[in-house]
Amino acid sequence: MDTQATYRIEETADGFLAYQLQNPSCYAYGATEEEAREALSELAYENRDLYAYEEWN
Repeated sequence: MDTQATYRIEETADGFLAYQLQNPSCYAYGATEEEAREALSELAYENRDLYAYEEWN
């Protein structure tokens, strides 16, 4: 089983949306791509029992 968490970042009218590909219900917003990625990483870490978590660089 592949446990690597992959994510995508999309630009929205208000900033950027980052979400996990394998679990789209794990998502976060940010004003920049970096802020959205960091917010997603923090959310996944805080809820690591629900979402796959990997520290993204």
